[in-house]
This record gives sequence, structure tokens and C-alpha cells, in this order.
Amino acid sequence: MAFYLGIWHKDYLNKLEEKLLANSEVRKKYEIINSNSRRLYLPQWKGIKRREILSNPDVLVVKKENNDIAYIFEVEYVVNYKKIVGIALLTDMAIMKMHVENKPKLFLLTRTTFPNSEFIEKEIKKYVKNTEFALRKCEDFESALDSLVI
Repeated sequence: MAFYLGIWHKDYLNKLEEKLLANSEVRKKYEIINSNSRRLYLPQWKGIKRREILSNPDVLVVKKENNDIAYIFEVEYVVNYKKIVGIALLTDMAIMKMHVENKPKLFLLTRTTFPNSEFIEKEIKKYVKNTEFALRKCEDFESALDSLVI
């Protein structure tokens, strides 16, 4: 099972990156950084130390003009309420430490739907202040990705 989980996660990240890069406007404006190709850490500081890392996102979409993070993607195979809340809050704290001007959008994508997902999303949005949070099922997000304004 763990082997399949790793393959699914890696394949989904590559598929997400390909889908984003298929849009010519996205390619012009943004750099897509996938954790399959290098380790991603938030906050992003030169010479960051392990104890300062709050978040390891799966994909970052960074504006080419000023290196601001526009979108953060986290992909989760196994749904766990504590994990979802923890990812949202730790990512929000990391962005706060970076003192960014614009709020990046954090998309937390899950492999399957789960009970109370709408309630959890609504509650998380009350607490995060430095990111815009969205919780989506991977398949639903993929179908809406083409219409996503980036």
C-alpha cells in the first residue's frame, strides 16, 4: 500500500505540473516548482535550517516578475482531519514569517472526499490569515483547473 501511495502522489504531482504548464499564460507568468524535482521549504529563506521549516509543500507556483508565491499545492492521499488542519495552519504560519505582500492561495487536494469536508474547510478559513485556503478533491479540482484564473 505504501508503495502505491508514493507512486500515486508522484504521478499526480507530475500530472498537475503538466496541466499547469499546458496553459501558455501560466508558462509566461509563473514558474512551477514540483517537489518531485527538488525539496520545497516554507518559509523560503537562504540558508534555512531544518528547525525553521514549517511546511514542505508539494507544488509552488511562483510569479516570475517578483518571485512571490502565488499558489501552494498540497496533495494528500490519506485524509486525516489533524493532518489537513495542521498543513493549513503551518503553511499559514510559514507565509506569515516570510512577510509576503500578497496572500498566496493554498489548495489542499485530497484523493477522496470525506465526511465534513465542507465544515472543515469553512472552519480553517476562519483561522488562516496569510493564505487563502481551499480544500478540494483531486478529480474535482482537475476539471476546474482549466477555468482557474491564474
